[in-house]
Amino acid sequence: MLKPQEAFQILQDIPVPRQKVQVPLIDCLGGILMEDLVADRDFPPFDRVMMDGIAIGNVNNRAWKVEGTAYAGEVQKTLVDPNAAWEIMTGSPLPKNAVAVIKVEDLEFVEKEGERWVSCKNESIDIGNFIHQRGSDILQGQVILKKGTRLKANHIAIAASIGYSKLWIERLGEIHVFSTGDELVPIEATPLDHQIRSSNSIMMQSALKHVGIASQHHHLPDDPTIIHQALTTSLVKSDILLLSGGVSAGKKDYIPGILKDLGFEAKFHKIAQKPGKPLWVGSRADGKVIFAFPGNPISTLVCFSIYFLSWLQDQKNPFPQVKITGLPAPLANLDHWIPIQWTSEQQAQVLKHNGSGDLVHWQHADALAWQKANDTSEVLIYFPL
Repeated sequence: MLKPQEAFQILQDIPVPRQKVQVPLIDCLGGILMEDLVADRDFPPFDRVMMDGIAIGNVNNRAWKVEGTAYAGEVQKTLVDPNAAWEIMTGSPLPKNAVAVIKVEDLEFVEKEGERWVSCKNESIDIGNFIHQRGSDILQGQVILKKGTRLKANHIAIAASIGYSKLWIERLGEIHVFSTGDELVPIEATPLDHQIRSSNSIMMQSALKHVGIASQHHHLPDDPTIIHQALTTSLVKSDILLLSGGVSAGKKDYIPGILKDLGFEAKFHKIAQKPGKPLWVGSRADGKVIFAFPGNPISTLVCFSIYFLSWLQDQKNPFPQVKITGLPAPLANLDHWIPIQWTSEQQAQVLKHNGSGDLVHWQHADALAWQKANDTSEVLIYFPL
């Protein structure tokens, strides 16, 4: 069996399936830009006033008659008298013939014989003060956002400012979550004594939604014909399938054989770890990827959090570490994923629970600590939950 470190290395070589699509700008956050975005005009497109105050043409004066007031969104004004001033607001075009801006905090406005005047006590006023010069950010025709940029909120604002209402982006392919097993019933149902409510699929869908990824879900009985048909249909549109259950060594663990029939190559099946040993991961020539998790809720939680999310988010070493108290003796041949609780910012303790079937006590888990086989260290790598 592979060690977890070897599984991480294999996952790094499996490309995350992505699609090139043109979508409305509002839906582009988190996508990878697939085109260069070019400035459609100079930025700023005019000499832009940076502060509320006055615009002046003579920096040697200390008092000026106010010719008028200019607001953002109005056409450019003209300073007729070089010894006068225009009262201006942030974002307005600098009046023609003005060479500097003085902020309002340094000014005093007064009335003189029916005329409005303004004075300033600054000892020196520099030409160009508080003027955001036209084209100083970027010139028309220059690339403002490069192809390959992962789009964040500030990039969306930039694209909007240059007139892009839609973008060509590369984004994650569709994800389909399947729960399997005759013992599972819907959340709303009242289970019989031999049944349990389905929890793995909603856990995975919820975690995906938290990072902005939509998914769909279907439940499958332990029937190989139904499973084969459902996966075949899903793979027409979905690029990533997450399966829970049916990958161990039981008589109804049909998943590995069905995936082989569907053309998937197993990159690994079984990892030398506890819990979650039967994890199956594979890909197909068309780029589609399947993660098939053990059905045990704790095993699915561990494998989904440790392997799938790390792969999806391209997480690589170094991983964070913490000192942990109450660690059990390391296992001889298996790496151990141990639930831990924070006791301070610098330390954690092992969470007491009743084994991998005890989902109830895992409610207190803050992270999973990675105790490698035969490793007696108290400082371990951890993965937040």
